[in-house]
Amino acid sequence: MASALLLSACAMDAREERTLGAEAAAEIERRVEIVRDPAGEQALETIGMALVEAGGGVAYPYAFRIVRDSTVNAFALPGGFVYVHTGLLRTTRDVSELAGVLGHEVAHARLSHGARQARKQEGLSAAVAVVCVVTGFCDSGLSQMAVNLGAGVLTARFSRTDELQADSAGIEYTTRAGIDPRGMVRFFERLREQSGSVPTYLEWVSTHPIEDTRIASAERLIGVRTNRGAPTKLEAAFNVLHTRYGVRR
Repeated sequence: MASALLLSACAMDAREERTLGAEAAAEIERRVEIVRDPAGEQALETIGMALVEAGGGVAYPYAFRIVRDSTVNAFALPGGFVYVHTGLLRTTRDVSELAGVLGHEVAHARLSHGARQARKQEGLSAAVAVVCVVTGFCDSGLSQMAVNLGAGVLTARFSRTDELQADSAGIEYTTRAGIDPRGMVRFFERLREQSGSVPTYLEWVSTHPIEDTRIASAERLIGVRTNRGAPTKLEAAFNVLHTRYGVRR
């Protein structure tokens, strides 16, 4: 795969991150089935953009896309490309749980985690490195694009610091958007309980390990914040997803 960007030690500006994300998105969309469902896409975007706007000004537009895949997964590329599997939509039980995951992924993009991790893979196609870092494609048997690229890419993951930063920012975004931030913790706890017996089903756990310390950190950040219902339009958007993708309440 040809790439307009080669990895270097220099930080990327917003335009470069958007270009990198677009290249990685094109690679991913050749390998997965994107759901073409205007109503479902609009509902997901309504929730996602509420979180983006809660985080303040951004340097590029965000895009939220649904992937037809039964695994419980979501991931964000540099430049604001966010993908959500139908398996995740079936597993989240309310808008607070879905928003917890989306807020976490939006934070990865806003904080340039994917771009920074990809820069560590020197000499490789930038778009391929990003795909390896933010998805499970390169070590799940779903893709051959990482073959011969070296063990560094195959084992690349967000750092523990990246994950804690994304959790912290995601909690802020959900709170500011008027959504109960405890949804993130409830979802994490359920994934942790299930991950031991069905690791291939819970793809998100393989790229975002759930540890006791991580859950405890999220609980401390949430503290005594008031538990409140989400804004009506966000509840309505979740109900659209529930109807179309069988989200369990």
